[in-house]
Amino acid sequence: MTGHRRCALVVEPNESVRIRLCAIVESLSMEASGASTVRQAMQSLSPGLDLVLINAALPDAPLGLVEAAFTLRTPPAIFVTGDAPEPHRVFELAKAGAHAYLAPPISAATLQARLCGLSASPNLGQLVRPLLGHLGMKEILAHVRRALLIEALARSKGSRRSAAQLLGVTRPAIQKWLRGEDSHGLTPSESW
Repeated sequence: MTGHRRCALVVEPNESVRIRLCAIVESLSMEASGASTVRQAMQSLSPGLDLVLINAALPDAPLGLVEAAFTLRTPPAIFVTGDAPEPHRVFELAKAGAHAYLAPPISAATLQARLCGLSASPNLGQLVRPLLGHLGMKEILAHVRRALLIEALARSKGSRRSAAQLLGVTRPAIQKWLRGEDSHGLTPSESW
């Protein structure tokens, strides 16, 4: 029986750059597929994705792609790429859930280091600071919960049971949060 082969989606309008990025991803023993537009990428989003590389300069709503990736059962790592993207665009993608910006030239070592960096503890201060004054406590807690859930799923390689153990909650609570349901009605040990 073989294990799950990690999969990546490279969303890049420049064909030669897309081919090069796919080759880098494949050098890390990941299966890579490419898309030249956000529309193509949206059609390629699937629960088996582990990584999405997206060019911030795409004209057709890359923000929607990042948001859609987070609706997957196990959200993939999302890295923004591109030559000198507009800072406000990268910021918006980060607010939507992109994990990091990778400045070109991107190497296999750089990509591997960023992927390994995702298993480090999330910096909750960085997550919460920009939200203060813009969102209420309930919305901020939802963002923190999502960050912890993504981290726990990443550390447990997608296992809901292991993620639940890491977070000290039940597996049904994890499933409920993945479906986007509110935490009302959970026992005190399950609410954060």
